[in-house]
Amino acid sequence: MSKFKNNLIDTNLFPSFIVSTDLRSLVSNDSINSDFSNIRDDDSGISKTNVGGWHSQLYHETDKFSKYPHLHKLYNLTIEFVDEFLETNNTELYVNRASSWLLENESDAYNTMHNHGKTDLIAVYYVAAPKECNGITLLRTDAFTHTALCGSNNSSEFATSYTPEINIGRLYVIPGHIYHHVKPFGSSGLRRSVVFNIHCQHVFHRQSE
Repeated sequence: MSKFKNNLIDTNLFPSFIVSTDLRSLVSNDSINSDFSNIRDDDSGISKTNVGGWHSQLYHETDKFSKYPHLHKLYNLTIEFVDEFLETNNTELYVNRASSWLLENESDAYNTMHNHGKTDLIAVYYVAAPKECNGITLLRTDAFTHTALCGSNNSSEFATSYTPEINIGRLYVIPGHIYHHVKPFGSSGLRRSVVFNIHCQHVFHRQSE
């Protein structure tokens, strides 16, 4: 027992977060993968942070997914999940708009380090992932990284980076300002994901519409 009285941590200051949910009971991942393949066949892709892989065009509105009903459903479920997260945490925010794109990497492909600027939240849904495949790695870049405390234990609070375990059919949501990258992997197969940029607005605007 400590000899110091009231040695309690009142709160963890300025934390970040990652939240996730398994969507497989709500939408067929095989059907999403089929929609993904159809888009992949028709879309030559654009150059972004994806090196050696494929990055689809940007889809700014849900009607762009209207030809692909299962991706459209994934889009709507993502918005619904984020709205529920925002309400549960008393943020007084809701999802105002979202854009989306598809990523495909073979074993040697990767995504360079970047963040999503003023985007409020990023969501990533994994459609396919080979065994022992690396997923998104989140990086800590604030001034805490210059202290001896950073990386001094195995907790996520003190970590310099964090890589969540990839699960097919699971959606992961993080703040848009967090720097991240995706490493290449050594096994065969394709890593496929659907990414969302999510912008939020105060509920006052919804009430006034």
